[in-house]
Amino acid sequence: MTARPSRHAALTLVLLAALAAGCSGTTGSEKNGQSADSSAAADRARSYMQAVVADDWHTACSRMAAARRTACHERHPAPETPEPDGPEIGPVLLDRPPVRVPATSRHPAGWGVITTHTVTWPGERTRTSYTALRMTEADGSWWVEQREDVSDSDLTRSADPAASALGRKAA
Repeated sequence: MTARPSRHAALTLVLLAALAAGCSGTTGSEKNGQSADSSAAADRARSYMQAVVADDWHTACSRMAAARRTACHERHPAPETPEPDGPEIGPVLLDRPPVRVPATSRHPAGWGVITTHTVTWPGERTRTSYTALRMTEADGSWWVEQREDVSDSDLTRSADPAASALGRKAA
């Protein structure tokens, strides 16, 4: 005669398995391999780019790192007047998960975030724009430290397009 485990024993095994899974080395602040920091940095990057494509420079500049904020406000002192025959711009999306990017001689280490949006001028083909943003943390928030266009070669020839675009030497 084969002994069957009792309901209590089976429930105990399920509970132990669940506890063991909860102790697998990931923290509650991680989901799908992403930390809360990378998710917060990505959300802030996306909101910055949404403001940029909407020509809302007051909002965009206010999302920049403190050292870059004043220069941004000086370049964009007044709200932009929308072009009546301007392009149709699609929503800003995250192209891929954020990645850690190393410090350069001009920028600190942070999270590299690639955003994408479409631009369609009247009578033209729709183009997709990719932008890499270096996000750094200060005072409990994430700020745009650097913004670079992502080239086709960054996307096709680099294992890490964000690091490639953000590590490029300034011309």
